[in-house]
Amino acid sequence: MEKDILEILEFDKIREKLADLSPSTLSKERALHLTPSYVPEVVEKSLEETDEASVLLEKEITTPLGETYDIRPLLKKAEKDSTLSAREFLDLANSLDTYKKMHHYFEGEKHLMYPALEELSALIVPQDSLIDRIHRVFDDHGEVKDSASLKLSRIRTQKETVKSRIRRSFQHILQDKDMAPYLQDAIITQRNGRYVVPVKEEYRYKFSGIVHDRSSTGQTLFMEPMVSVELNNDLAEMTAAEKQEIQEILRDLTEEVKKTVEVTRNNCHLATELEFIFARARLALSMKAVKAVRSKGQVLDLRKARHPLIPEDKVVPVSMTLGKTFNILIITGSNAGGKTIAIKTAGLLSLMNQSGLFIPAAEGSSLPVYDHIYAIIGDEQSIQDNLSTFSSYITQLVSFLPTVGEKDLVLLDELGSGTDPVEGAALAQSVTEYLQMKGAPAIITSHFSEMKKLAYETRGIQNAFVEFDEKTLAPTYRLIIGVAGNSNAFNICRRFGMPDVILGRAIQLKNESPLHNMDEVMERLNRQSREIAKEKEETMKTLTQAEQLKNQLESARDEFYQRKDRILEKAREEAESMKRDLRVQSESIIKDLKKSASALSREKLGDKISEVRGRVNGIAVPGKENRRDPLPKEDIKKGTWVYIDTIESEGSIVSVSRNQVTVRCGLIQVKVTPDHLFKAVKPKKETFKNPYAHKKAPMTRSVTAVHTELNIIGKTVDEAIPEVDRFLNECFMAGVSPVRIIHGKGTGSLRRGVQDYLRTLNFVTEFHEADPANGGAGVTEVYF
Repeated sequence: MEKDILEILEFDKIREKLADLSPSTLSKERALHLTPSYVPEVVEKSLEETDEASVLLEKEITTPLGETYDIRPLLKKAEKDSTLSAREFLDLANSLDTYKKMHHYFEGEKHLMYPALEELSALIVPQDSLIDRIHRVFDDHGEVKDSASLKLSRIRTQKETVKSRIRRSFQHILQDKDMAPYLQDAIITQRNGRYVVPVKEEYRYKFSGIVHDRSSTGQTLFMEPMVSVELNNDLAEMTAAEKQEIQEILRDLTEEVKKTVEVTRNNCHLATELEFIFARARLALSMKAVKAVRSKGQVLDLRKARHPLIPEDKVVPVSMTLGKTFNILIITGSNAGGKTIAIKTAGLLSLMNQSGLFIPAAEGSSLPVYDHIYAIIGDEQSIQDNLSTFSSYITQLVSFLPTVGEKDLVLLDELGSGTDPVEGAALAQSVTEYLQMKGAPAIITSHFSEMKKLAYETRGIQNAFVEFDEKTLAPTYRLIIGVAGNSNAFNICRRFGMPDVILGRAIQLKNESPLHNMDEVMERLNRQSREIAKEKEETMKTLTQAEQLKNQLESARDEFYQRKDRILEKAREEAESMKRDLRVQSESIIKDLKKSASALSREKLGDKISEVRGRVNGIAVPGKENRRDPLPKEDIKKGTWVYIDTIESEGSIVSVSRNQVTVRCGLIQVKVTPDHLFKAVKPKKETFKNPYAHKKAPMTRSVTAVHTELNIIGKTVDEAIPEVDRFLNECFMAGVSPVRIIHGKGTGSLRRGVQDYLRTLNFVTEFHEADPANGGAGVTEVYF
């Protein structure tokens, strides 16, 4: 990437925006020297870092950033054994604290969320020892602490003692009534580091002391009393000793900084890089930019791309592709219609992408990584080299044409302009054909009709134009790909007040041109394109409305089914309750019948009881709506895993006999007709095996009486399970629910064994301990 290309495409202004968002001097410097990369892996890594930082800024409450300074000068100073100042030590400590924060920020779960940033922060080496040493020496205001060394502490203690003695001696002078007339004010002050009192000038010889200063009016002398001279001398010596000790402490601390200078310098570099990454993320958020998709091959696909240097309320988004069905795009249209902005947008966004920056465009925009981007845009006339506009253009053109290739991007504004129109058009066509031969992607703006004709006739070259509103006689700045446009020169002249006589003659001369029909063809194509675009827009609007209506209907349907399910479920629960009550009542009636059955024969009594039970069991209970797929007849065979709607359970077909199908569901077998069989949601190959099957007693097919309670107190788990199994099967077949298993409290092992077994039964929907009034933990209630 040549330096002049960055200037032509105004990449330097992007760098300035980036610098404004950088938090430190070093990161600002890094931003101002940003250059695009041509290595795909480097570009992808930079974009990933920007992506993670953008997510972090939007999602997290805190960031790893903090207070940092340009510590490079002080590190060089330390390397030369030049003692650092207190201010420099504080700047270093603040920076080291931030480096440490950056290192630890991505620990824990964050390293999974931000792997690229964590990888960079992990390289920072925390310098706890140096940080602690600096903080032990300096307070928050940059003053050396008394505790910085034992000697300094001792000196300062002695110094305070001397100061105290000096103050006492001065207090005696100030309180002496004989001395009061000599003093201008009863205060103690300092001059040249020594304590003095203000004495009236006329009493200078009556006051025993040394003059150290005079007021601006000359009426007051600042004199040191003779009685305190020795004390002031002692104070001066201690002050000198204090300075010397502080200097020694700073030299030792500077030596520590020198020992770790390479680690510190590397930490500084890594921290600056992290700050710069977050500056890129802030730029992306401020521009509402997105990460460009890495395109396969050399495909440029920009969707609603905005030039980042044009205000958001004024910029008109453009969409363009390159590298799919064509490699060269020729943009035509009126002057000031947006042609130059279009190619600048493509070039600048490509530079930004290859610099690890997001681009202001719609999601799904993709860009390749170009080896070089060549651009000739605007008036590059070189006065110093005595070159005309055309000569300057050609000089730049020939500088890269011999080496241009398939992985480069070429942007040419007004190719062939600045010379004879016939020769310029021929040259423009020739250069375009050469770029196509070399396979170089290019976007070219032109006014030449020959270029429009070339694009219509040549495969791999496509026309585009910037739209012009003939009603308002102003450009819309919209880029339309697939159709060439005209320059609208006469419309623009009319808009700016060109006399009709001149325009009329110009139109007459144009009609005499052999290419005058080209504009009519293009105008017709443009009109058709607008009509198609309008129809497409209306179609999309209709499709959107249809999609919305579809979603509304689906929501209404789902709501209907939910309401229906709720109503049926309520009816089902009420019916089940009624059925349970009826069953209890019927059993009571049967018991009464048995008691008074002496007059009836045993055979007739059994028939009567069976009839009553049959009527109760035949009561229909509303079931849940079955929405499963019916089971094909060919699948009704042994081993098929099916769903039975009458018991809402799945099982495996055991046998098929005419219109009766036997299905094993867990521990039981049920017989149903084929119309109650449906496809299972998750077919299984193996049926459930009861771990206690070898101990289970044979099941009786006819159940004459069903008990709702089973007492297994005093039995072991192995003894109890077969009885529990038989009891549950009889109750299930009789339709009794709930039932109670009385196992007692004891050690709890029998209760746990029974409940573990209940968990293996798919026809048991629920079980729990009874309430305290009905046995509590000693009884388990089971529901089918």
